Amino acid sequence: MASIGTAARCRLLPFVPDMFYAVVLEERGTFVRCPMQESFEFLEDLPPRPRRPERLFFCLFPHFEAAFLARHFAEQFVWKHHLAGNLLQQQRLHVSLHHIGDFRRLREKFIYAAGLAARAVSMRPFEVTCRSIMSFESAPSRKRPLVLLGESDPLLELHKCLGAAMKKNGLRTAEHFVPHMTLSYGSKPVALQATEPIRFVVDEFALVHSKLWLTEYDVLGRWPLGG
Repeated sequence: MASIGTAARCRLLPFVPDMFYAVVLEERGTFVRCPMQESFEFLEDLPPRPRRPERLFFCLFPHFEAAFLARHFAEQFVWKHHLAGNLLQQQRLHVSLHHIGDFRRLREKFIYAAGLAARAVSMRPFEVTCRSIMSFESAPSRKRPLVLLGESDPLLELHKCLGAAMKKNGLRTAEHFVPHMTLSYGSKPVALQATEPIRFVVDEFALVHSKLWLTEYDVLGRWPLGG
């Protein structure tokens, strides 16, 4: 197995219906530590679905090796720091690029506009390094996300280029961008601290339709980075 500081270059596994890459905000299980297996058991306790349950967003998925390392690190970190909360599964780790919107019913025009924007992006593959961890603040009624912070100038450029293309196609964008990969949700705050680096190569980005609270999504398209 590669060391945690080694760049992960494995390609994404083919999409299988029973093995979802889901949206970070959708994980709502409760984990408990298993003394013998160092794993977590998810107990379903799902709230009612929101009024706008269909989410559309751009993101990138870490390759398999990097996702494995991030998940393993998350398990060790929450155990070491006695953190309770909702730990995301390995297959559901991602870095969001742009949130397009939450809808009562997903409309084809937004998918079409997003596809036009994605095809307008021209960049070469690049590497992202995650070398620090912290929790973000959240509303009092919500749990804090525990995140790995990503470092990469080309990632910032991808966010900027994709955002500009989205605006040209009538989609709203957010200028503020803090690259991160959410690992879990919990109530205990975690101060910014350094971690051993986890690196992965980005050679594509994806458009995802998420069904909020159901931990289900559809990957509607993937666009390779080839310059």
